[in-house]
Amino acid sequence: MIRRRTGWLLATSLVASCGGSSLKGADAGATDAAEAGDVAAGLKVGLAGAWSFDGDGADHSGNKLDLGVTGLRFGAGKFGKGIQFAGERTPIAQRPLADASLDLTTGDFTVSFWIDFAMTASAQFVALKGYGSAGWFVGWAQTAWAYGLPKGGTFVPPGGSPTPGTFHHVVFERAVDMIQIFVDGTSVGTATAVAGGPSTDPFQVGGYAPGGVTVATAQSVVDGTVDDLAIWHRALTSAEIAYLGAHAVP
Repeated sequence: MIRRRTGWLLATSLVASCGGSSLKGADAGATDAAEAGDVAAGLKVGLAGAWSFDGDGADHSGNKLDLGVTGLRFGAGKFGKGIQFAGERTPIAQRPLADASLDLTTGDFTVSFWIDFAMTASAQFVALKGYGSAGWFVGWAQTAWAYGLPKGGTFVPPGGSPTPGTFHHVVFERAVDMIQIFVDGTSVGTATAVAGGPSTDPFQVGGYAPGGVTVATAQSVVDGTVDDLAIWHRALTSAEIAYLGAHAVP
């Protein structure tokens, strides 16, 4: 069973099911804005790293985990600009060292990002820190969403492969002992978490370069654009996931 506090979304739906809200007009709008503001403020709690990719690899979480983006371009994103990847064996973004704060081997966590695929016919790592015997990853595996901690599996989306040319919001989460992936606000599968160990690889976005040796020989590189990527050392609430489905990371 996944434990999640639904917050104001649950309260709103309960009011609606009872025949409407007692709040009218400007009062209701002000309340909604205040609640959204509370959610946005809460998203700063447990934030390990956040990259908006608005022309660079800067981390705006305050933790100074900037990504190297040599050889990469930036184009239209979901919010402002996004970072563009061009497929197998082309450059990726990565940290210069293996930050322990980005290991997700124990405890709850959430990884959130937007992705616009140019195509989905190949395996594509979106975000990862290690692959194989240690670390974690999340990405696309030709016909399914894939994850690892380090060993993992896939969730086949019920509606088929994500539409190329459209940004999709993806959330990869561990809450207590349960792994779950949400795509555009809908869960595409759950699994029991398997314990893993930290990786000596750096955190990488857009593909995997073994050992972080070079971005020029990366494997399973994304073919498309990634935007607004963030990592938390906790499981987000339903209200927070819903907020991120319509807003950039605060």
